[in-house]
Amino acid sequence: MRMLRLAWIGPVGLLLLALLPVSGATAPVHGLVTTCTTTMSCKFQFNTTAGTGWATTTGSKLSFQLPGEAKASYNLSYAAYIARLTGTYTYWTVGNFVGTDVNSGKVVYGTTNTNFTITCHGHSGRGGGCTYTYTTDNGTIVFHFTQAALTATSVSCNPSSFNVPNKTTCTATVTNLWNSSNVPTGSVKLSSYGLGSFTNKAVCTLSSGRCSVTWTPFDNTVGYVSISASFIGSKAFYHSTASTTVTVTGGD
Repeated sequence: MRMLRLAWIGPVGLLLLALLPVSGATAPVHGLVTTCTTTMSCKFQFNTTAGTGWATTTGSKLSFQLPGEAKASYNLSYAAYIARLTGTYTYWTVGNFVGTDVNSGKVVYGTTNTNFTITCHGHSGRGGGCTYTYTTDNGTIVFHFTQAALTATSVSCNPSSFNVPNKTTCTATVTNLWNSSNVPTGSVKLSSYGLGSFTNKAVCTLSSGRCSVTWTPFDNTVGYVSISASFIGSKAFYHSTASTTVTVTGGD
């Protein structure tokens, strides 16, 4: 039962693997795991010429203070999954994280990669439970830096319910999560997953953080349609995505 519960984490972690980072000029910083109490709760230590630092993963969050930094950054988005069972009770666990370093206001992202040997203590052999301990065979954490501020994208379509052959206007809004007065610029790509067509080749350019395109469903489109918006990002603003649903009726 324990093995099945751990393996269930997989799809969550894979979502973060799909993130495509904005490249930064600063070299990554590496650390080593010190202790782990579960597959997603570990402590890491950095030791560089700039000094020492730490990182902690707890469930779906990661916190850290890198060497030379004055402040700690808390609650970055984190997900882990079991990449492979390497032995009877040894797991290869991979994690991914992304968020804002409070010392610079810029996005950092990275990975964790750890092998655990999990030992069951106190099992009676007659239906009794285990107390588990986690021995770390090896483990690393890697931080990559960008020059981009973290963003959030939202999208809405008006009207959200209509009949064929009518159309709807979809508006994407991109906000700067670190400094709201520094409004994101750039382009947003929209998609209806092949169930209709957009004006302007499904791309719009942000003005004051917003932009719009018109979507027309195909004649045979009917039901709920997901509309996604992807802010492409730049060196100054990190990419982000969102989606909404429209309801189309009357299609053939």
